[in-house]
Amino acid sequence: MRYRRLGANGPTVSALALGSWHTYGRLSFEAGVALVHRAFELGVDTFDVCYYRDQPHTEVLVGRILDVVGRPRSEYRLIEKLWFLSYPEKSLSRQLDESLVRLGCDHVDIILSEHPRPGMNVEKLTEEIADLVVSGRAECWGAMNWSIDDIRRGYEHADKLNLPRPQAAELKYNIARSAIVDGDRFRGLCAELGVSLIASDVMEGGILAGNLQPNRKIGIDTGGIRDEIRAILPRVREIASLFGATSAQVAIAYCLANPTVSSVLFGATRIAQLEENVAALSLGLEHGPALRHMVASLASAGHVEEAPYAFDAALTPEFVSDRAFSRDTEVRG
Repeated sequence: MRYRRLGANGPTVSALALGSWHTYGRLSFEAGVALVHRAFELGVDTFDVCYYRDQPHTEVLVGRILDVVGRPRSEYRLIEKLWFLSYPEKSLSRQLDESLVRLGCDHVDIILSEHPRPGMNVEKLTEEIADLVVSGRAECWGAMNWSIDDIRRGYEHADKLNLPRPQAAELKYNIARSAIVDGDRFRGLCAELGVSLIASDVMEGGILAGNLQPNRKIGIDTGGIRDEIRAILPRVREIASLFGATSAQVAIAYCLANPTVSSVLFGATRIAQLEENVAALSLGLEHGPALRHMVASLASAGHVEEAPYAFDAALTPEFVSDRAFSRDTEVRG
């Protein structure tokens, strides 16, 4: 495993980070423990987790799994995400407090905010997120699918007020979705501000790993290019065969070989799948530049910056409470 600094002043994270969307809820608890245990053995020390509207117990599962695995809190990094599900009625501070209760810890290492919705004040939002770092509940913060212009605005405003500046941007990035990250504007932003990339959607929900029709919910098809991505899979497989690799390993290695990338998020529900993905690290280190050159022509011109999420996923049907719980809440029967 390799470890990289997040931004100019963020924590050191593993180059590969284990995601949680449609992961732990599909496994038995024991299988989840075995998966995370093996991830630690392979050097993965960074775990992406958050509240999902259609999988609201994910943080509870991750927190309990980490507790059972038994590693000291100082030995792993948690990436948590904040959404505008019911904002501003539910503040970002309250949302983070609730997540910490579910996780069973008192802080996360990286807090990522969903991109501002139309009409939101980026400067005010920046102050609210930065205050979570000042409070000690997060070590640093980053921008999840923010536009390049909004990342710069947030950074410059935080800098002006001497508040914690964003250290990372999480963006969709893969062989086909490379126009934003590999463009001059984003590379210039990283070089000038010291922001680094957390790469997501690197296998397009499994399509670039060979699953052309995933039977689970996957990321939004920004730009409507998913059919183009399916069409390039045979060529990705041809290139992979030249290196004795799988298409999934090529997809991961492609991202790892980009110097702006601090960590690549990926999902896995089987230990064999986890091991295959981690093996992509060697491919990226040994053949990264050549591999990136070979797949350059597969990039889609249709990839664009993310639009605000619709949040059309239903809440769980059983019981939903609007009561807030913080670390200091006393619960009585």
